[in-house]
Amino acid sequence: MRLAGAISAAGGAHNEDGCGLIERSGVVSAAWVFDGVTGINARNCLPAASDAAWFVGEAQRWLQVLAALDLPLTQILSQLVDELIESWRIVSHGIDFPSDFEPPAACLLLAKRYDGGWQVLRLGDSILLRNDGITKLLPAPPSNLAALESMLRTEAARRRETGFLDFKELLAEFEPHLRENRRSRNNPGSYSILAADPKAKLFPQIADLGDPRSILLCSDGFFRAVDTYGFIDCETLMAECSRPGGVADVLARIRSVEAADPECRQHLRFKPADDATAVCLVAGDGA
Repeated sequence: MRLAGAISAAGGAHNEDGCGLIERSGVVSAAWVFDGVTGINARNCLPAASDAAWFVGEAQRWLQVLAALDLPLTQILSQLVDELIESWRIVSHGIDFPSDFEPPAACLLLAKRYDGGWQVLRLGDSILLRNDGITKLLPAPPSNLAALESMLRTEAARRRETGFLDFKELLAEFEPHLRENRRSRNNPGSYSILAADPKAKLFPQIADLGDPRSILLCSDGFFRAVDTYGFIDCETLMAECSRPGGVADVLARIRSVEAADPECRQHLRFKPADDATAVCLVAGDGA
């Protein structure tokens, strides 16, 4: 396949997303998207704009090497986690972390071409669309994350109806629930996430994609175009992103909607703008 478009843009002061690909002579053999998990610690502790930004930067550095190797996705993940554990050991040496410090983590969506077709590995809730005549959304495994997000949205909507809604206060109030949910990650019944922890190897979602006409990998900040702002559906999103300049055009529309609704009144969400990342591949040049 070849690259139709790729973009990664901060929603605020700094970007905690990332993306990359393995490409040779115009032919893409692997592509990925990272979505750093927003920290809930009182302060950042690592030498970067944020702890999540540091983690995504390290993961990006290692995956750029590992994704080029002729290895199964599970082995790529295993080696990536091992490298991140070592990077964490080095960077954390001598740091006085708060007692309730939550280590950084990220969602990972990695697609790679093998002899039998494309395969994808997912940790977290980033989004994959594929088109093989019809655009299809690859569903994420059921987990306790959806229930938590539904509870927060319901509570936010209830408070908005009463005339009071401060998202920062809401998240602070529900911080114990957030911490409990995050402690359950990479355990049975919960959701998987990339972290500098051996348990990050245990529950990846892996799926065969075959040889689709196009593939779109994106973070939830980019998919807001569909599931939050609703100005486009999956079929049209895939078509738009498959054309030259289409990924950037979709992001521009996302930012326009967000700029017109800075207090999140028209479209209920937990921050005015989120980091947004997308990589779109289309068939051609050796598939």
